[in-house]
Amino acid sequence: MRILLVGSRILPFRHSGDKNFWLDIIAGLQHLGHDLEIVTVMLDDVPNDGLPLHRVSPIPMFLRPDLRFNPKFRFVAGTSNYASKTLTLPRLMNELRSLRREFEPDVIHFVENYGPAAAGLRAASGRVPMAISAPTYQPNRPFYDLFLRASFSSFDKVVPFSDAYGQRLLDIGLRPERIHRIRWGVDMNRFTPPSDEEREHTRQDLGVGKESIVVQWTGFLQQAGEPDLDLALRESYRRFERPGLRVTESEAMYHAVRRAADVLFSPMNDRRSTAAPPLAWPESLAMGIPILTTDIPGAREAVVEGESGFVARTPEEMAKRLEEIHADPELARHLKIGARKIAVDRYSVDRSFREYVDLWERMAEGKPASGSVGHMRKETDLPAS
Repeated sequence: MRILLVGSRILPFRHSGDKNFWLDIIAGLQHLGHDLEIVTVMLDDVPNDGLPLHRVSPIPMFLRPDLRFNPKFRFVAGTSNYASKTLTLPRLMNELRSLRREFEPDVIHFVENYGPAAAGLRAASGRVPMAISAPTYQPNRPFYDLFLRASFSSFDKVVPFSDAYGQRLLDIGLRPERIHRIRWGVDMNRFTPPSDEEREHTRQDLGVGKESIVVQWTGFLQQAGEPDLDLALRESYRRFERPGLRVTESEAMYHAVRRAADVLFSPMNDRRSTAAPPLAWPESLAMGIPILTTDIPGAREAVVEGESGFVARTPEEMAKRLEEIHADPELARHLKIGARKIAVDRYSVDRSFREYVDLWERMAEGKPASGSVGHMRKETDLPAS
């Protein structure tokens, strides 16, 4: 099978972004001998390092100061908006036309959405079947649903990362046979729970006593707007501060805290949106770290109440849940076991890979995809598998 993969900032090495999931998918495709070409839209001109990368240079658009990026990464703000993506789309379409003639792909898959202007992509893809991944639903602009339908109009299959997003797509009028939910995931061999000895040693290095709870705190993952950054730093959450709380930019410290963590505290700001969930959640679950988050659509697919963590509606409820975990060692142990189980059952990259390959093969053969969404169930009724 010949697959053409399209996305922004697909790099030939692991880094801090969510494209690491696609590196795992790419490695699996190469291992099975599938033919693969990759179109990556990025400013960086990096060595291919063995990957079949075709770089398209984006056209940056700096619409206003973006407080999410410090000066060192200000250039990223100029390309992570739909104005830049719309201006860049003709370049991307020219590259697709060229590769369609030379490579003759069986299927084209877009890693991300390029906005309503993507309605014209069919002209560049010809008759080749096309699919697109849909990680998040964030209706934070006027006419959002209208533009979203337009952005998906060229694609034969839309692949939401959660059942909650699948339901959103049904609600805005996409036909069930076009929707094919595939959760993304992580390598369960790379992310494993630390041993009791490793965890205790790390806690000692951090100066954390046995009577203390270690909370890894982040609120700026998938919802990455300025209000979400504000939520992560908001004064009302400082009630959780205790002597010894540290804020650091050190990568080594981050990994140390994750090895020692009892819970990942990850609030979400906009409750109209859906959680994919952010890739850091499956990573944490795979390491046996339960999650405490806000109750937004999609969150309960990863955070199963009382099994892999808790969802809460207020800071006071979150504080109460932390106190419960701290006061009950048996509950903490149960949550750690449950977190790992949910990760293995729902968020293994091996499972994601098999489902993507099955989808692409069926699309290439003109067959209906086996996992198309005919109806959606309530999140609380979802099975563990």
